[in-house]
This record gives sequence, C-alpha cells and structure tokens, in this order.
Amino acid sequence: MSRSTEEMMEKQKSPRINSWCGWDPLEEIWVGRNNDPEYFNTIKNPKVRSPLQKIAEETEEDFQNLISILKQYGVSKIMRPEFDKGIRFGDGTPVHATNPRDHHWVYGDGLYRFEDMTCYDNLYKEYEDENHRVYNPYKNDAVPVTNDLEASQCVRFGDAVLVDRLDHQHMKWFRQNFPDTKVLVSTMGGHSDGVFCPVKPGLIISTYEYKFHFQRSIFKDWQFAFTDNNSWEEMKPLKNSVSRMLNKTNQRWYVEGEENNDEFIHFVDTYLNEWVGYVAESVFDVNMLVLDQNHVVVKSYNKKIFDILKKHQIEPIICNLRHCFFWDNGLHCNTLDIRRNGKKERYLNY
Repeated sequence: MSRSTEEMMEKQKSPRINSWCGWDPLEEIWVGRNNDPEYFNTIKNPKVRSPLQKIAEETEEDFQNLISILKQYGVSKIMRPEFDKGIRFGDGTPVHATNPRDHHWVYGDGLYRFEDMTCYDNLYKEYEDENHRVYNPYKNDAVPVTNDLEASQCVRFGDAVLVDRLDHQHMKWFRQNFPDTKVLVSTMGGHSDGVFCPVKPGLIISTYEYKFHFQRSIFKDWQFAFTDNNSWEEMKPLKNSVSRMLNKTNQRWYVEGEENNDEFIHFVDTYLNEWVGYVAESVFDVNMLVLDQNHVVVKSYNKKIFDILKKHQIEPIICNLRHCFFWDNGLHCNTLDIRRNGKKERYLNY
C-alpha cells in the first residue's frame, strides 16, 4: 500500500475537524494571539506605550505556557492567528486575536466563521485547501446571516447545541444547517462559557446565576457545582486598587499597577474600547479548557473547584493569565478546539 493511500485512509478514519463536545480527548487546537510589543512603538506617550507593550509581552508568555501544557498532554497540532509584522498602531483599526472562541465555532466535522478578521485568513485557507467542511462566508461582499452570532454562546453536547440569545434569523440558520441537531435556547444574556463549563458527561461547574437554568429538564441527571462568584474575592490583597481602577473604567477592565495611570486609562477607553469587555461580572474560574475527562486547564487555584475536580478524578492544571481582566477572557475563550477524539452522542435529557 502506498503512503498516499495510507494517508487517505487515515484521513477518512479520523477527520481533521472533529469536535462534538468539550471533553473528548483534545488533539488539535487554535491558541489566540495579540500583536507583538513592537506594534505599539508609534505611541509617543510612554505612560501609554509601556503598559500596552507589557500586556503584549506577558500575554504571549502566558500563551506560550499554555502551549507547553497542551503539548505535554498530547495535543499534536497547535495553530495560531497571524498578524502582519510590518503593521504598527495607527495603521487601520487596531485589532487583537486573543479570543478565537468568540467568533469561530467547531461542531462535528465543520468549522464555522462568524467574523472577518484577516489574521485568521491563513488558518481558514489551510482547511479549505485540504477540502474540509468550512463555513467561511466572507469571501464575497454579502453580509452573512451569522454576522452578529457569537460563537462562545454555542455550547456543544453531542447531538444537541445550547445557544444563548438566539434570535429568529440565527435560529433559522441553525435549523437549516443542522437538521439532525437539537437546538436549545437559553436566556443568560452573555457568553455561555463565562457562566458554566461542562467538564465531563454528568458534571457542570457553574456560577450561581446559572443554577436554575435547565437544571430540572435537559440537565436533570447532571450534577451542578457552583463557584459562588468568588473570583474577585480571591484577589483580596488587591481589593482597594482593583476597586479604584474599576471605578475609573466603569467596571470594564483592570490592569495591575496602572490604577493611577489616568493617561493610560483614557487612551484605552478612547482608542481600544473594543478590546475590553466588562470584567466586573466575569468569573474566569469557570472559563476552563478541558483536555479530556481527567484533565482540565484552569486559571488559578480555587479550593472549592479543586475539591470538586478531585472528587471526580479530574486533575486541574494551572495556567496563569495575568491580563485576563484586561482582555476579559479565560482559557476557553483563548482557544478553539478543532479536533477531539470522539463521536456524536446523546448526553442531554430532551
């Protein structure tokens, strides 16, 4: 048998795009990226330039730490968005790609694109060139029906998808494209991975707000474990400075050490408003990346969550994100799982 024939058979046996849920063994993934520190060289004010360069440098260091963990636990393919190295701040609208999960989605053997940032073009081209099933409507000038759909609102449960804030147009798109999938709608009003994480079949770690949503219906046989919104509580040594800066940023973002840097705060709120979110309501402890049913990557130590994971024979692996309160993201947001070793199954009670 020739090598090309062997490769074709292997490809048919294990498709490159394959992800039905968030807990099957992870094999291929995207990891986010920000611009390099040099991108900010054109900013003349050092009180603005230096913090942005520090954020860029430390964000990439944390991503490299995450990449090392992924490799250590057997993830064989890691891909990343790419920025033009010659671009500097002021050359067009400033963008970042730290949160691939927000606007890109994988379900089954399909990869779906809900935004048109050029830094993702090469990633999509690779899958398209290999003739994988890719939804990429941004090749023409038409505005796709999914333009305002946020992928992090779409949580996969094998043969079912739980979607938050699904309007009529998006519901129609889901039903047309996934006729064999049960589409369920919640009304949390935010990114689902910011309020709950299905760690394995039968177990969900959730914020208190999600406590009564579907607990007696689709999740009837699932155990819920709650974080009680204690992320800010874990930062007691920074409490005064955190509160001071959050007041200045309208509860939207925080950078340690820049609490009194009003020039930096004004610059971010004026020119990088789209980069930040609303971290006062975020609980990054639940924004976890599951590697398989026995390993999960977490942002930091949380005794309550760690005790729950230990009870279920799940090992937590800590990967610090020093600037999650600037980017308003967690480990799940920072990544997009392309291939997991699993198949379509039924997990929910419907």
